[in-house]
Amino acid sequence: MINKVCLLIIYNHRYDANIEKLERIYHSRFSNIYHIMPFYDGDLKNVIPVYECSFRFEGYVSQAIKHIKERYEHYLFVGDDAILNPAINEDNYKEWFGLKENSAFITFTKSLRGMKGWGINRRFMDPFPKFERYHGTLWKDEIMPAEEAFKIAEKQGYEKDEFSMEVSMVWNARRTLKEYPWLIVMFFRTLLLGRKYSSYPIWGGYSDVFVIPGKDIDRVAHMLGVFAAMDLFVEEAIPTALHLICDELIEEKDLKAKSRTLWGNAAREELEEEYERNYQSLSNQWKEDCLFIHPIKLSRWNM
Repeated sequence: MINKVCLLIIYNHRYDANIEKLERIYHSRFSNIYHIMPFYDGDLKNVIPVYECSFRFEGYVSQAIKHIKERYEHYLFVGDDAILNPAINEDNYKEWFGLKENSAFITFTKSLRGMKGWGINRRFMDPFPKFERYHGTLWKDEIMPAEEAFKIAEKQGYEKDEFSMEVSMVWNARRTLKEYPWLIVMFFRTLLLGRKYSSYPIWGGYSDVFVIPGKDIDRVAHMLGVFAAMDLFVEEAIPTALHLICDELIEEKDLKAKSRTLWGNAAREELEEEYERNYQSLSNQWKEDCLFIHPIKLSRWNM
């Protein structure tokens, strides 16, 4: 028997204190809940320990799935600080996320070129060396061949130029030059030689809430595990795997409800002050058309 949905809460770091809080938030709404937490060594049966860097938390997915014996129609992944609308539950989640049985969901995606400077502005984010110079693992036979991947991208309406780097992208990333001085070389290379094409189609996107259909979970998890071994940044790994493997990818732009993202400390503190850090007040006054809020640091809220 295939169950409807499994809720998997991803922790970037080990925050044991949030387990009880999140159980209180979700236990009456989802029958099947797992917490995916790095380095956990406690005895709670629904907490899965994983061993990976948070920059590559796609590896959490591939490790955690091996611990789940039941099969589900959908696997709903939510960051521990990305709180879903209190109205969302295991009976209506498909309506909220616009899902069919074979649909996946992610908040948004952009091609490598569409990311502008964001996709290359850190060493750990730059995908080019991962596919060109990385020899730490034998990955080429483990993921979809590049030729097949580019054909899928073309069917989705992406031309090869969408997976290239041009001088304007490097210029947009210049503020991180101290952290990633290789940008100087990238800038002059593209200035002199022109556009540089990626050897693999890469998408980036907001990956704090995403859904994988059950029929694809094993293939997606395998690709994500290989991407983690290749040191590919998580918010490129997850969008890329969903684009290449899943039949239909729903994004927030396709939905009526929209997420609320709190960029920076000031926005986060404004929300905390608005509800006096009382989670019950926030829950009771949650706007109906708000899909989820990120980030909500539960350690700062009274439950």
